[in-house]
Amino acid sequence: MAEKTVWAYMRKGMKGKWRHGMRVECMLNKGVADVSYYHYGNGWIELKEVKKLPARPMTGIKLGRWHDLAQRHFLIKRCGWLFVRVNYPNRCYLLFSWKRLPPDQGPLWTWEDWLDNCHTVWLGRVDWDEFSSIIQDPL
Repeated sequence: MAEKTVWAYMRKGMKGKWRHGMRVECMLNKGVADVSYYHYGNGWIELKEVKKLPARPMTGIKLGRWHDLAQRHFLIKRCGWLFVRVNYPNRCYLLFSWKRLPPDQGPLWTWEDWLDNCHTVWLGRVDWDEFSSIIQDPL
């Protein structure tokens, strides 16, 4: 359900900015990203949501089914993006490039690690013009 609402927000914000954006549900292949898009080239975006940040700053943050190696490897192979919505204590959005994705094994990143490694953070709402210009280039 959460990815569905993140997708609805992205689809509305990117309307008219990309030529093609489509939510993908693939039951046959593990790890396929949630969004396929065409915006100055083809690309992929995985959507995730963190309902609440841990109370203690040094606690690692879990990303749902991110531990499934296939998701991370899919993005790395295709120079994709990870787009994360954090709901509490303050709503914000983070965009990670395929080069600096949160770990799928071992110690989890703390909130400080997330902020240090993400490509861009938006507080409250996403600047879709900025988002659009970032995803044009896989870095």
